[in-house]
Amino acid sequence: NLQPDGIPQDVIDRAKDCLLDQIGCQMAGARLPHVAPVMRHVASLGAQPEASIVLSGDGSTAIYAAYANGTCGHSMEFDDSHVVCGHPGSVVIPAALAIAERDRLSGWDLLCAIVAGYQAMALGGGQVHKAARSRGWHPMKFQGPFGAAGAVAKLRRLSAEQTTHALAIAGSEASGTMEYDQSGGEVKRVHAGSASRSGAQAALLAEEGLTGPATIFEGRRGIFRVFADELDGDPEALWNRDFHLRDTMFKLSPAVFTIHGAIQAAEAVVAQHRPDPAAIERIVADVAEVTIHHGAGIMHPRDMIGAQFSLHFAIACVLSRGHARLEDFSDRTAWEDPEIHRLSALVQVREREVAPGASELGGKVTVEMKGGACLQHDQPVPRGHHHNPASSNDVTQKFEQLTASFLAPERSGRIIEAVAALEKLKDCSDLAQLIGAPI
Repeated sequence: NLQPDGIPQDVIDRAKDCLLDQIGCQMAGARLPHVAPVMRHVASLGAQPEASIVLSGDGSTAIYAAYANGTCGHSMEFDDSHVVCGHPGSVVIPAALAIAERDRLSGWDLLCAIVAGYQAMALGGGQVHKAARSRGWHPMKFQGPFGAAGAVAKLRRLSAEQTTHALAIAGSEASGTMEYDQSGGEVKRVHAGSASRSGAQAALLAEEGLTGPATIFEGRRGIFRVFADELDGDPEALWNRDFHLRDTMFKLSPAVFTIHGAIQAAEAVVAQHRPDPAAIERIVADVAEVTIHHGAGIMHPRDMIGAQFSLHFAIACVLSRGHARLEDFSDRTAWEDPEIHRLSALVQVREREVAPGASELGGKVTVEMKGGACLQHDQPVPRGHHHNPASSNDVTQKFEQLTASFLAPERSGRIIEAVAALEKLKDCSDLAQLIGAPI
């Protein structure tokens, strides 16, 4: 029942931020080598070009365009995050934009679908998000199909009964472990594309008449019981939140959000004190339990995903190079740098208590120097968190920085303008083709 006049202006504005952020991540991510196998696979299908594939000048069926574009959007660990559903942008938006392009729907249709999809992804497993994550399930992969299904159901104007079946069918696609945060492996990037494809397909199958179990969430063998032993906190609080999209977090560093507090704390130490890396004797990182289990399992990464999930590497990189940017996480010479290796080994990770209602994503870094100096900074809520939010201007600057090396300023400006005036866009294929055109 969601209609444009029922969406508050702040939610509309944030949805546009989500869209622009995801477009930037897709366009920059499409150029990374670990995305190439997915792009080759989709191209080999020889499918009817219903929807554009980012920067390719080519297309595929809507569901496989969602698969390719979702993978690109998540390929840098730079896409948006959410405390109860992982990474909604790289799942919901590729599916929604592919169907909106195929069906030549309006910008308003796309906006409503994005809002609906974020809501469905938050509610489709948010009640067990923490418990499932602690077991090793990847929230984006097991909750993502619900988000994509919700967005496509909205675009296709499915009935309540059909939407129920779309979500139920999506439940059969819920899966995905996080073993990558222990030993690496770029398959993690595909979790977004896979969830986007399967959720979109679930909605299209429901439209064709396929049915699923209406008790997919609360049933004896439903999502809540299969993925967790108990619900997280108060499920009513989750259901009573009107627009979960408001709580979207935008990354300012291309790494798992659980280590952003520590990264920013280390950056502050460097900015304030300029410590000599050779004089560092000990480094202590005080972080929440979630960071220890999902961000501190790898000391010396061997690939990009390992670097982006290594608290040790990120802190060492900041102290050695002064920053932890995309080029650092993707740089093999950084993974093998003797100084970064030495500093990584000096990092002692300690669990910090998190007060009720406080952010789990904060971090405190203490650097002990030869001679006894102790340099410290605490970042209780990282920038980009919804309680310390990135502005729309931050998101626009991030898009420009991600695309500056390969995208002509005129084309970049057209994309920014199209997203800013999305309500006026009559045909989403105009925007999708602008994203999909080759460089």
